[in-house]
Amino acid sequence: MNLRKFFLLLCLCLTIAIIIVGCATTSSTGVFSSGEDTYTIIVSSNSFNEDLGALHKTAYQEANDFCQSKGKVFQPVAAKINSSKRGTGVSFELKFRALNPDDPDYKRPDLETVPDVKVDVKSQ
Repeated sequence: MNLRKFFLLLCLCLTIAIIIVGCATTSSTGVFSSGEDTYTIIVSSNSFNEDLGALHKTAYQEANDFCQSKGKVFQPVAAKINSSKRGTGVSFELKFRALNPDDPDYKRPDLETVPDVKVDVKSQ
């Protein structure tokens, strides 16, 4: 293989890799209020190949940073994974409280698991 063909093949492979990597993006809503001392953050990826651990880590880190910036402590309340109906991505939703360190509600977290599907059984 001559040098020119090698260079063209290398450019083609790099272009394809950039397109594939560039199409997968992660975004965050940022922290928003969802009640008294209660906040929510949603971190999304437009790719199912996204590591869910990375989405969790991003959400928890942003929530923790938010609480520390207010002189509060982070207390998780509920976590939920949502997948897109069109099969184009996944998101992680974290609800948490920003509490004073001496708040009686600041304790070992007991996260509420939110089901993806709810099934109602009716007896006849």
